[in-house]
Amino acid sequence: MRDTDKPIVDEEEVIEEPHIKGKILNIVLLILAFGLLCVYLFIGGEASELAEAVSDIRWTWLTLALFMVVLYWVLESVCIQIFANKMHPGFKFYKTNIVTVIGQYFNCVTPLSSGGQPFQAYYYRRFGMPYSKSIPMLLCRFISYQLSTTTFCAIVLLLRFTYFTDENPALMALVIVGFIGGLGLMTMLLLLAFWRSGTQHVVHVVLRLGAKIHLVKDLDGSLAWADKQISDAYNEIQFLLKEPKLLAKSSAVTFVQLAEYFSISYVIYRGFGYVDADFLSIVSCQAFVYMISSFVPTPGAVGAAESSYALFFSTIYPNAAVVALSTFIWRLLTFYFPIVMGMLLTLVVNHSKTLTRQ
Repeated sequence: MRDTDKPIVDEEEVIEEPHIKGKILNIVLLILAFGLLCVYLFIGGEASELAEAVSDIRWTWLTLALFMVVLYWVLESVCIQIFANKMHPGFKFYKTNIVTVIGQYFNCVTPLSSGGQPFQAYYYRRFGMPYSKSIPMLLCRFISYQLSTTTFCAIVLLLRFTYFTDENPALMALVIVGFIGGLGLMTMLLLLAFWRSGTQHVVHVVLRLGAKIHLVKDLDGSLAWADKQISDAYNEIQFLLKEPKLLAKSSAVTFVQLAEYFSISYVIYRGFGYVDADFLSIVSCQAFVYMISSFVPTPGAVGAAESSYALFFSTIYPNAAVVALSTFIWRLLTFYFPIVMGMLLTLVVNHSKTLTRQ
């Protein structure tokens, strides 16, 4: 006989907010990075050149750049909603938008964007989508995003590799390293799709080797975690293979999203009143910055993103002061603005009982 005095607990009803490891350290690092960015702005060039650049700013273009950041979030929501409509029909698009902005915030404040998806799954559950639906949905989105970005970056490399190698061969070497990292991740996903047992065996060998050299402390726990991740990824890849239209739609929107996002730097360039540089070169510079910073293990790739942007765009802008101001504006729009907006939206959702019940 069941004890009626004890409540029946549904695992889906037990909602525990994920935790960010090293939260204080991450916050300190972000504050320090912003401080250094401000210092770089004021010592990056002659004060007179900086003052002239500020006075020449065309605010209509910068307003457009801000709008493009928001449009990037909307396009990200569209990509996720494509899978949501299939996996959890009836889920409202405005809820996806809210969770997307929150996800951008946690992507920015955690190393390698590792906090984005766990917190998105948590807030999707707050809005009524069970973990059994949100986690596979987010994994499908990750796969489609990785496929699209790898293809997009490969195209950019083919079109502009020789040109930028002549300008800065050492920097392009870092671009190649970043591209190989993304390509390697994509290769792993493909191997998992068609050679699951072999992939699992390789992961086990690596983990056991790590345990022998004391890099992996809990071997059994690590093996169990790896098997779970492999199983989940395999299931979603098989789902996508059976639903090629969903993958094609999401990938197509992602291509537009990437082109739009990488074009923000061109809009900033026009905001300074310049017109000489060609659009493809600036988009290529931004894509190369993305490739370099993608696998840097600091929140928001702080340090690597700013330095690589400044180095690449030093070939675009006429002097160091404008390069510094451009770097500051780009980082403010694409990194610190999402942090502020996502943090505010997180606070609103956390303190609003009616919003999550709608």
